[in-house]
Amino acid sequence: MVNHLSAGDLLILIGAFVSVGATAARGLSLRYQGKRLEYLSRSLSLATFMVITVALLLLAYLFLSSDMSYLYVWSHSSTDLGSLYKLSGVWAGAQGSLLLWVWLMTVVLAIEVVLERRRTYLSQRFHGILQFSISSIVFLFLLIMIGMRMFERTPAFLLLGSPEGSGMNLVLQTPEMALHPPIVFAGYALCVAPLAAAAAYFLTGEKTWVKVSLPWARLAWIFLTLGIGIGAIWAYYVLGWGGYWAWDPVETSSLLPWIVASALLHTQLRHARKGEYAILSPVLGMLAFVAVMFATFATRAGGLWASSIHTFGSSTGATPGERLGYLLQHDSAVLGIFSVMLLLLVVAIYLAIEKYRATPRPGEEPEPAKFAEYVSDKNNMLLTTILFLATASIILLLLFKNLNSTMQANYDEFSQKTSLLFVATMTTMSLCLLWKFVGKARALYMGIGIVALSFVLAAYGAVTEDINWLVAFSLPSYLVAAGASAFKLGKSVRARSLRGAFLRAGPQIVHLGVALVLMSYVVSSNMQTVPADMTLVDGVAGNVVEPGGSVSVGDFTVRLLSLDQRTTPDQGFVVDRATIEILRSGDREAAGITLDNWYGSGGDSEIAVYVFKTLSMDLYVNFQSNGTSSALMQVKIVPLMNGLWAGFGLLVVGLSMRTVAWRYESLEESEK
Repeated sequence: MVNHLSAGDLLILIGAFVSVGATAARGLSLRYQGKRLEYLSRSLSLATFMVITVALLLLAYLFLSSDMSYLYVWSHSSTDLGSLYKLSGVWAGAQGSLLLWVWLMTVVLAIEVVLERRRTYLSQRFHGILQFSISSIVFLFLLIMIGMRMFERTPAFLLLGSPEGSGMNLVLQTPEMALHPPIVFAGYALCVAPLAAAAAYFLTGEKTWVKVSLPWARLAWIFLTLGIGIGAIWAYYVLGWGGYWAWDPVETSSLLPWIVASALLHTQLRHARKGEYAILSPVLGMLAFVAVMFATFATRAGGLWASSIHTFGSSTGATPGERLGYLLQHDSAVLGIFSVMLLLLVVAIYLAIEKYRATPRPGEEPEPAKFAEYVSDKNNMLLTTILFLATASIILLLLFKNLNSTMQANYDEFSQKTSLLFVATMTTMSLCLLWKFVGKARALYMGIGIVALSFVLAAYGAVTEDINWLVAFSLPSYLVAAGASAFKLGKSVRARSLRGAFLRAGPQIVHLGVALVLMSYVVSSNMQTVPADMTLVDGVAGNVVEPGGSVSVGDFTVRLLSLDQRTTPDQGFVVDRATIEILRSGDREAAGITLDNWYGSGGDSEIAVYVFKTLSMDLYVNFQSNGTSSALMQVKIVPLMNGLWAGFGLLVVGLSMRTVAWRYESLEESEK
């Protein structure tokens, strides 16, 4: 009888063999035009989906039944966890999250197989290349998984020491972390469809490839946005950073797929309607998945970075090159992800070059005239796309620049530079929106006026210190961007049908969301208020407070009522508890608030965070204790956080409306 271990390994192996069979059959059918080979490829693609589904269900069963005889289950779960966190243990480690990712890509492949017969506007060759591309990537991922030994048995000495399992990190035992990874990996998996559709376009030249890639790209963008938003909420309310993004390399790299996907969405319809961006749009389709691979590499190669809270990988070496070499030599998964990333990048560049060479051109090739046509009064999407690509490039450069930086240096660098980058983005966004309303020439003059006013306000802020100079600089651009989007949104509501309202309102809601997120980030990052008398204790800034003492910031006072410490013998945790009350202008706003910090013997810890919310600001409180005698209280006022969360909501709602309406939309209607 086959045991669980061999069954799990066998399923991965069978999946790899079936996927390579689907890839080979489809490749041969493209070469020899064989109908039987096409049928065989479709059947094997569906079989790949079913095999990987069984493998994922098996892993989920092992976690839910707390079968600690498997090392992966033992490492990421324990018998005392609830069912939700037992299940989330499936994607708590590198092996399980990769299996989830592969399964989601097989879902995309299976859907494409089912939809093939309905898409009569596309040739069999296009479908063949599309499915060949997806199944080959699934195969490469399964090859990586074979070396990861997911179903390895737990050594006896580990079971003897901890028969109930090693447990899950405390900070991962939250609803946000149960949802964040599968949502992010859904976004990552959906990006494989635009890549495959772009490859098929490069090799067939069929302009209707957008009808395949655009719905998938929109869904991917929605999931990527949700993933970033939920991760930001987790970092803010659980980790105790006092912030939510832009210092850890993994958080920073996770923004790259979102930026490239945003650029892709801005070029898709233009490509379909007029054939413009004949190379740029499909290149972005392929680069979106390359960016996904880079974000995954940045996460799994945790040891490459000088400072990161993500430690999936470890490495040794004084220089980044030495650390990278160590990781590639000693971690087969990192090597596989890195190799696939480079392979896809090379393929994208090669296909783009070949397409460029094969594109017919007028005799004199008036490139300046062609460029002028691209940036005509009726088309500002190229400028928007350039903005996105420039943003991605700068973020990538910041990542490489900070390979040897400490955590504090990372935080300072990214907070400052990202704020500047977002202000530039907002300024360009306002110019693009004006372009739509008043035309290129007037928009240029108005843009110059906006920038001039921004400099005046920035100088006022720098001199008077009444407002942060960077926030002051961004205000005109924000008001123009938000105002233009709101005006357009108001017009879209007057559409004759609900479908038309959805089609026209969706993009404007997205623009409003982007403006709100950017502005809220700049304000909340640069206008925080902290106590004037903070001290530095072991590299952490705060106020040392004894029970009965207090910390004041703005018109708030946080009073430490009591501080105690206890040990949980059954779990092996030391728990520091602080009881606080909050006063505002002398009036008690909240009393009897308890904050529990948990510290495990193995370095596992969870720092409690309390957020007192008002409409315009958050009072952010956490602490670190020194026994029961005193605590290092960290108290700050963070403005406009509600704006940030509302902005994320608008992003998802706006594009969801556009996606829901897609089935009714024609390309001509979308341009109105």
